[in-house]
Amino acid sequence: TTGGYVVMRGRVGDNPGKEVALTDEAFHTWAHSCLADGRILVNAAHPKLGWGVYLLSAKDGEKPVYEPVACELGKKGQLHRASLSPGEKKICFEFLPGSTFKEPGHTLYVADFDAEKRAITNPKAFANEDGKAFWYAYPRWIEGEAAIVYHLNQSGKGELFVYRLRDGSTTRVSTNPKADYRYPHGEAAPC
Repeated sequence: TTGGYVVMRGRVGDNPGKEVALTDEAFHTWAHSCLADGRILVNAAHPKLGWGVYLLSAKDGEKPVYEPVACELGKKGQLHRASLSPGEKKICFEFLPGSTFKEPGHTLYVADFDAEKRAITNPKAFANEDGKAFWYAYPRWIEGEAAIVYHLNQSGKGELFVYRLRDGSTTRVSTNPKADYRYPHGEAAPC
């Protein structure tokens, strides 16, 4: 009814409908990735704190706590579809300048992440730096913290590419030109 999202928690093996809302349905909150300590990296349009990136702590039956995450890029636009690296020291995400959400045209970034200081620093664009109107999306960690897989849809072809942090190289890894490779994830890696 509000046009936004609510973060829910469920237990493995529970039946549908047993989920518990962790956030208030009166404002948008989108979960990206979880930390080992239980906090959740979210975007939110918090009524008092404003639009931004937060670490959310939420216990059943208690009011959630939103801890702002400092990020220079966040002052210029929106971070979307973020993924924390397995060691929680890096983050990859889509960035969209301005305050209006639109598709396509996001730029993909990799940056340092500090959960203790709640900071995203040293952002580096690795795909679509010019923000061209193509669908660059779903950056996800693979090979530990060595590489990022992402989706690129140009001219109706949804292909997968891998960006390697070591040398900055990018390689197309999808093989079927008729397939749309969407929502990639690495084995045993956080979302």
